[in-house]
Amino acid sequence: MNKKIKTLLKMLILALGLLGLFIVITKKMKPEEIKDAETIYDFAMGTSVTIKLYGVEDEEAYAGDIVTRINDISDNLISWRVEESQLYDLNNNYKTGEKFAISDELNEILSMSYKICKDSDGALDITIRPLANLWGIEDATADTFSIPDFQDIVDMVPEIGYENITLTNGGVILNKDDMLLDFGATGKGYALDVIREEYIKDKVDGAIITIGGSVLVYGEKYNGKDWNIGIRDPFGEEGDMIGYLSFASGTNMCISTSGDYEKYIEKDGIKYHHIFDRVTGYPASAGLASVTVVCENGLASDGLSTACFVMGYDNSLPLLEKYKAEAVFVLTSGEIIVTDGLKDNFSEDK
Repeated sequence: MNKKIKTLLKMLILALGLLGLFIVITKKMKPEEIKDAETIYDFAMGTSVTIKLYGVEDEEAYAGDIVTRINDISDNLISWRVEESQLYDLNNNYKTGEKFAISDELNEILSMSYKICKDSDGALDITIRPLANLWGIEDATADTFSIPDFQDIVDMVPEIGYENITLTNGGVILNKDDMLLDFGATGKGYALDVIREEYIKDKVDGAIITIGGSVLVYGEKYNGKDWNIGIRDPFGEEGDMIGYLSFASGTNMCISTSGDYEKYIEKDGIKYHHIFDRVTGYPASAGLASVTVVCENGLASDGLSTACFVMGYDNSLPLLEKYKAEAVFVLTSGEIIVTDGLKDNFSEDK
């Protein structure tokens, strides 16, 4: 064996030794010694977005791609405000009683949202936008807000109704004039479902992504510990928690919260929030301050949290069971009720 070959063999043995040493050292590292992922903050869909990724080489760049996709879903698909979106096109160009062709993607969110509307007997209603515009709570200030005239509310109520939507093969028929579909109660959860399929599932080790009040928890946390999700105290300040949900590492779950603290105006000592009951035409008052819903599907968790808030605790239970979902209810009295399947995951903030 010549000298050159001997040298190459020595180098190969040394490299294999170093690799083995690296593997041994890595295996011996304690979980708490492994560096946590960075939390990346951004803004999309009119709300705050946070992203934490595990098993990604360039977390910031990958998170940027995710935010870009979320904005694409909002601006080009489901926004009722943005002129370039498919939903804006539908709302402003449909002809009453005639089929309007829509894309498969718009059909997907419309069909799933419609199903929750139907299953909740309209507690979730994606045609509620004209009523929300009449109240104007989302864009008002304490100085500019005024309660709509009672007769205007009475006149508006019959104009609201998901029942006026007919789903067809490759399209939709809107059977009333001046309808406005709005996915504000399901869009964030839908975006989480899309992100999970396109960017998270089988592509990262673990992730936690929030879009406003909706959260996706997926895969393994860096130290093998539980994922902990805080539930905001609806009676406290921003950042105050009423309790926490813990899920084992390896979880694939979505969590969404709806509450009367999200968007509201106080007038003469009364709080008027943005979640409406289509039966009364007024903000929902079913004895709840917030509802947090947990299930595997993001759109369902998002839509169900709104529906349950309108329905109240007792009436919500059959709906949750139908979707194999669990929930944490915070009553206006301050009492906390946790459904049976979630009790082991919940702990109150002491």
